[in-house]
Amino acid sequence: MATDRVSQVLVVEDNPAESQWLCHCLRDHGFHVFGCNSADEALGHIQKRDFGVAVVDLCLPDLSGTQLLARIRSLDDRVRVIIYTGAASSESVQEALALGAFAYLEKLSDPSELLRYVHRACLELVDRYAESLEHAVAARTEELARSNAELETFASVVAHDLRSPLVTISGYCHLLQEEVAGHVPPKAAQYLDYILSGAARMDRLIHDLLEYSRAARSRQPLQPVDMDSVLVQARANLDASIQAQQARIEVDSLPTVIGDQTQLVELLQNLLDNAVKFRRGQSPRVRLTACRDGGCWQFAVADNGIGIAEEHFERIFQTFQRLHGQEYPGTGIGLAVCKKIVERHGGRIWLDSIVGQGTTFHFTLADQEQPLVPARPAQENSRVADQF
Repeated sequence: MATDRVSQVLVVEDNPAESQWLCHCLRDHGFHVFGCNSADEALGHIQKRDFGVAVVDLCLPDLSGTQLLARIRSLDDRVRVIIYTGAASSESVQEALALGAFAYLEKLSDPSELLRYVHRACLELVDRYAESLEHAVAARTEELARSNAELETFASVVAHDLRSPLVTISGYCHLLQEEVAGHVPPKAAQYLDYILSGAARMDRLIHDLLEYSRAARSRQPLQPVDMDSVLVQARANLDASIQAQQARIEVDSLPTVIGDQTQLVELLQNLLDNAVKFRRGQSPRVRLTACRDGGCWQFAVADNGIGIAEEHFERIFQTFQRLHGQEYPGTGIGLAVCKKIVERHGGRIWLDSIVGQGTTFHFTLADQEQPLVPARPAQENSRVADQF
């Protein structure tokens, strides 16, 4: 149904004075009114426009009101037709109602009665449209859920089928390295290293693609999560990297939020991993803070790393977007996963940064007792470096 259908009314009346009065009365009450003097003209309007209501005189020069009613219903059965006549009879009333008339009114009655029936017809249209829309949304939601489930199954199967030959390639390459160690030219040994390195990168890419596909479709319910415990787990997962880089992570006391603990561990782990990985020749220093902002908690993960140019602020949240070459490991999916996780929790994620001085990632999560109110992004990038 067109969105303006409800407000459009067709008036079919062969008496010019009566037609003008009806159109004026309906327009005064906010309706878009089209007036005509014959059934043929009325049918032309019906074929060109979406009407919610038609007010039809019973006695017309070319067709009777009931004949026009039947023609209108055959062209568009959503139009609510009100027979408005000064020549009422019990037979015509019964015929009109049997053909599907919304109402049958006499012109001698209170004119406000017509307005009441026009409004009632419009309300019925709105109710039916809302019900139809609700059914369509429910069907679409069910279709999307089924499609997502099929996509996840497909991704898992494809990942398994892709990783199996990779495992075979890597295994035989390792066996070949052991078999020919010291007996092949350096170039050949280097080629084997390239094969193993490529297989490892492909395996990591497949793993990350699976994580990305699952990030927005977690079936775990959102519940109170202690972010201190999330941090403990994320740091434990990164312990080897933190120790190797001699990274120092400073943390304030963190709040309890509403979320999926597994996904929040992955979120913090990705952000901390980036903060440790993208360093600039000195030991990484990372500071994790949280503060209230409206009905949510705003978190910040600040580092003293290489920084990000402002023109890349949006790009880095897209899949496969890597700003650096092989000097830094990764597949370019980690921040895309972070964005999916935060959005699944009803929050938002953004950053401010200065190249050569550091980056701060901000994200919001719902407080355990209040609905989420998106936080405002920081406006001054110069504050990044002030934290160290």
